Amino acid sequence: MSFKELLNRYKEGTASEEEIKIVEKELEKYESIEEYYTEGLSESFIQNNGIEKERVDESKSIRKLVNHRLSKVVISSVLIVVLLYVGIFYGLSNIIDIMYYDPTSSTQSQEQEYQRPDFYYDMQTYISLNMPGKAIRSFTSEESKGFGKYEVSYSYKDLFSDEESRYFLDISKGKLTYAIGGIFSIKDRFSIWEGFEKIQFHFSEEDPNEKIESFDIYSEKKNEETLEYIDELNSLSYVSMSIVFEEDLTMEEFYKLTETCSDLDFKWVGIRTVEPGTKWSENQPMHLIGFNPNYNDEPSSNIQPDKEKYPQFNLELRELIKELSGPITSEDNYGKAVSKSYETHFKSRLNYISKREGFIELLDYNSYKIDFYNESLEHIEEKGVKTYGILVFGTAEEFLNSIDKIPYDTLHINKVLAAKPNIYR
Repeated sequence: MSFKELLNRYKEGTASEEEIKIVEKELEKYESIEEYYTEGLSESFIQNNGIEKERVDESKSIRKLVNHRLSKVVISSVLIVVLLYVGIFYGLSNIIDIMYYDPTSSTQSQEQEYQRPDFYYDMQTYISLNMPGKAIRSFTSEESKGFGKYEVSYSYKDLFSDEESRYFLDISKGKLTYAIGGIFSIKDRFSIWEGFEKIQFHFSEEDPNEKIESFDIYSEKKNEETLEYIDELNSLSYVSMSIVFEEDLTMEEFYKLTETCSDLDFKWVGIRTVEPGTKWSENQPMHLIGFNPNYNDEPSSNIQPDKEKYPQFNLELRELIKELSGPITSEDNYGKAVSKSYETHFKSRLNYISKREGFIELLDYNSYKIDFYNESLEHIEEKGVKTYGILVFGTAEEFLNSIDKIPYDTLHINKVLAAKPNIYR
C-alpha cells in the first residue's frame, strides 16, 4: 500500500494503529523539512530585499545628482544667454551710438545741476539763426531705441501767428527716417527768405548796369505798392514785413533804430557774413543767418551751454551792464550794453553751431553749411557784426508812423492778420 493510500485512510479514520504511527512519523519528518526550508528562504528574501532597497536608494541618489547638475547647466545656460543679450544690446548698441549723431548726449558744463540734452541747444540755435520769425518753445524729448535709433520731438512756434506745434523726428544711424513739418516744411525752409532777395541774390560790380537799374526800378515800384497797401489796411491789421537797409547798420545803430521805432516789434536781425557783392562759395547758394534780439521769445532759463565758451548764449543784459563803467541809467551806457549783448549773443550761437557737425549733416538743408558757419565766424571777427536787414512785426498804423524813420532800401510784406493774435504781448 502506498503512502498516499495510508494518508487517506488516516484522514478517514480507518487506519490501524500501526498505519497511524507510520503516517504520523512521515508527517513529522516533512514538518521538520518545511521548517528548515522556510527559515532559509526568509533569510534569503530579507537579504535580497535589502540589496534591492540599496539599489533603489542608490538609483534615487544618482537621479538626484543628475537632476541637480542638469539644473545648474540649464541655469548657467540661461544666464549666459541673458548676459550675451545684454552685452550685445548695450555694449554693441553703445558702440553704434557713438558712431552717429546722438541727440540724447549732454556735453554742456558739469557745473549746472540740471542739464538739457545737446539736441535742445542744437535746435534752439539752428532755429534762431536760420528761421526768421520762429522760435523753439518748451522742451525737446529724446529717446534712444538702441543701435543708433532715436525718437525725438521739439516744440516750434510761429512768432507772428502765435501758434505753437510739436513735431516728431525718427533718426536711424545718422539719417532721418521720419521728418514732416516744422523746420522741414518747404515754406519755412525756402520761402522764408522772401524780401531778402537783394542779399541772397546779390549784385556784383561785374553785373551790367542795366540789370542793377532794372532791379532798382522794380524795388522802387514794389515799395510804393507796399506803402499804399498798408495805408489801405485797417489801422489794427497786424503786419509781418522784411526790410533791407540802404546800408549795413552796426549793432549800436540798430539799437538806436529800435528805440526810435519802439512801437514796432523787431523779431530777427540778418547779419552780413560776406562782403557786399560777393558770395561765400562759387558753387554753393548764399545762406542768410541772423538772430532774434528779443529777450522773451525763447523759454526764459539760466540753463545754457558752457558760459565760458558761449557767453550770452541766452541774452543776459544784466551781466554786461555789470562790466560797464558809469551809471546804469545812462542812455548811452545802456545802449552800448545792449549792442554788446547782441554781438556777443550772435557770435556765441554761431560759434556753437559751427561745432555741431553731426547735427548739421543730419538736420540742416545743406550739409556744406558747416563750412559756411566757420567762414561766417571769420568774417564777423574781422569786419564786426553788422546787419543788412530785419524782420519786424507791427500794426498798419505803427508801420505808417515809423516807416520814414527806417533807412530802408526794399520793403516786403510777408503776412497780414486782421489783428494782433495776442494784444498782451
